[in-house]
Amino acid sequence: MDSERIFDNANTYAVTGPGSVNLVQGTASGPPPNAITVNQGSHQFQAIVNLHNDTTVDVASGATLEFNNRLFLNNNVLTKTGTGSMAVNNILSVGGGTLICGEGLCSGSGTIGGDLTNSGGTISPGNSAGLTTVVPEPNACILALLGSLGIVGYVLRC
Repeated sequence: MDSERIFDNANTYAVTGPGSVNLVQGTASGPPPNAITVNQGSHQFQAIVNLHNDTTVDVASGATLEFNNRLFLNNNVLTKTGTGSMAVNNILSVGGGTLICGEGLCSGSGTIGGDLTNSGGTISPGNSAGLTTVVPEPNACILALLGSLGIVGYVLRC
C-alpha cells in the first residue's frame, strides 16, 4: 500500500538515525501520491535519503523541507512543487537523475553533482563559491581616479 508522508505541524520534525530513508513513490495502481507533502512548519531529513523512482515533494507556502545529509536521486527525477522552500544542505548526488524546481524556492549550502532544472521556481546557489562569480562594481573614487589619469594623459599628448 502506498502512503504519503505528510508533515502538517508547526513543530519541527527531524528524521534522523544511523540508517537511511528510502523513498518509493507510486508502487500501487493508479496515480501516485506525492512522496512527501509539507503543509506547514519546518522539517528536515538528517538521515541519508535514497530515491527509488521519480518522486515529487510538495511544500506549501511558508513551509520548509531540508535534506541535511546526502540525497541520492539514483537516476530518478525529484520534482519540487509548491510555493514553499526546499533546501539541500549537504551533497546532492543525482546519479544520472535530475532535480526539477517547479515553483517556490530551492536552496541550500550543499553541492549538486548533476542536472538541475528550474521550471518556475527560484534557485539559491548556497555557498558553492566555485559555481558563481561576483563582479563588484567600481566605486566612485576609482572612477574619478581613472578619469583624472585619462585627462592627464590627454593633456600631456597635446
